[in-house]
Amino acid sequence: MLFPVTVYGANGKVKEFISKEMLHKRHWEIFRKNEEKHTFHGPGKQTVTRELKAKLDLEFPPGSLSNNN
Repeated sequence: MLFPVTVYGANGKVKEFISKEMLHKRHWEIFRKNEEKHTFHGPGKQTVTRELKAKLDLEFPPGSLSNNN
């Protein structure tokens, strides 16, 4: 729920009055713009370079991460 807003200047006088309809309109315009900017698709499958894979294979040989203690 939105309420009307009164904006006061530095001298204490009313500078601007914003109605709840204006706030409602502004809110949904900003919301739609943000929705258009953001997509909910993930970054996709990330690839590992051959050099990085070789380094990781040396540090963590296959089977070293199994929970067989």
